[in-house]
Amino acid sequence: MRILVVSDGRRGIENQALGLAEAVSRQVAGDSTVAVHSLANRPSFAALPPSLQLIIKRDFGLPKADLIIGCGRQAIAPLLSLRRTGQPAYTVYVQDPKVEPSRFDLVVAPDHDGLSGPFVESMIGAPNRITRDLIISGTLAHGARLGPLPMPRAMIAIGGPSKTHTMSAETIQSHIDAAKDLIEQGYSLLVTTSRRTPDEAQVAWENFATEHGQVWLHTPHSEGENPYFAFLGGADIILVTEDSTNMLTEACTTGKTVYRLPMDGDPGKFRQLYDALEIRCGVTRWNGTPDQRSYPALDETIRVAQRILERLAAR
Repeated sequence: MRILVVSDGRRGIENQALGLAEAVSRQVAGDSTVAVHSLANRPSFAALPPSLQLIIKRDFGLPKADLIIGCGRQAIAPLLSLRRTGQPAYTVYVQDPKVEPSRFDLVVAPDHDGLSGPFVESMIGAPNRITRDLIISGTLAHGARLGPLPMPRAMIAIGGPSKTHTMSAETIQSHIDAAKDLIEQGYSLLVTTSRRTPDEAQVAWENFATEHGQVWLHTPHSEGENPYFAFLGGADIILVTEDSTNMLTEACTTGKTVYRLPMDGDPGKFRQLYDALEIRCGVTRWNGTPDQRSYPALDETIRVAQRILERLAAR
């Protein structure tokens, strides 16, 4: 099976489609390949709605594949164009495309988007690339750096402003205060910030890490390989800002105790995600007192990959 991943190349978008593609590939009986195709549209073209992109551009030049998985707004028109060009690929779009799902072979959307129907497969959160092997290999690769940090350890994953969430100075300080509480309770800290994290928060975490010895801080500007998988593997508990569907669901793939760190704004439909993660994985807002919760590791990506193969077989 030839599997093609299509996106605009942004890491958080691409990884959703790539994680699902890799999960399908691992379960295919026989040989399979996964290739990545990054779209490079001019800003003026990228700003157009997919319907106009389809009118202006007939063929998006996608490589031939048996299964094509796209994610992100820029992938909509290329996937829809395949039927017009006669390419017999099975098309899967990840996220809510804001167009009729039947225009794809399948739409994979988070439960909190509220999509349903014969062409929709819903899931808790979003697909990801996290596997047990990746966590183990990442943890071993960074063992020399993890070793000096005494257990217990807490991972803190910081996102940033989004369409629904903001991060005020008071909220940034509340995240720092949570870290201080954990250190006072004997935890070492594994802290990662993202490209969306505001400069004010980046500076606050850099100052915090300088002031405390038992903190490993990784930022987008840090040198060396990203220790994200090692953080997931080396932590006993995980705290994640509640703006990030990806990081929340990735944390729950570990089966470890996960907490939400508050953000500003009205989360809207994300309340449904919080409720689902609380029911399925015991995820609650951080209240200053860590405890241990047992639940089966979340593996929605594998479940959806199996459904795709079932649908392909039925086709």
